[in-house]
Amino acid sequence: MKIPATSRTPAVEFLPGLCTIKGECYPEDITEFSAPVIGHLREGISKAKEYKVEIELYYFNSSSAKFFYDFFEYLDESASEGTMIEVVWRHREDDDTMEEAGEEFEEDLEHVKFTLESIG
Repeated sequence: MKIPATSRTPAVEFLPGLCTIKGECYPEDITEFSAPVIGHLREGISKAKEYKVEIELYYFNSSSAKFFYDFFEYLDESASEGTMIEVVWRHREDDDTMEEAGEEFEEDLEHVKFTLESIG
């Protein structure tokens, strides 16, 4: 399942055991964007013993930040229930804002393997 990128939302792709999110995230209506993402995520995780999420964002706004907190909270809950979950947070080498955002999300996770990855 693939949700194509728009000028205001990232591309999101769901494969068995994998979710990728790449681009910018500042939709006019965060619920319109987040509902299908969370729905597909729940479906994918319910069928998996291991699940990986790869995120590469260049920008997100405050309403998107709230979505990502909820997103990561769901991942952490799933991991606490026995699903092995790994998150790879990619950020541009010179993008301190996205690196710091990844560090902040990581701090709230107890059961998810979280990796910060700098890309050129």
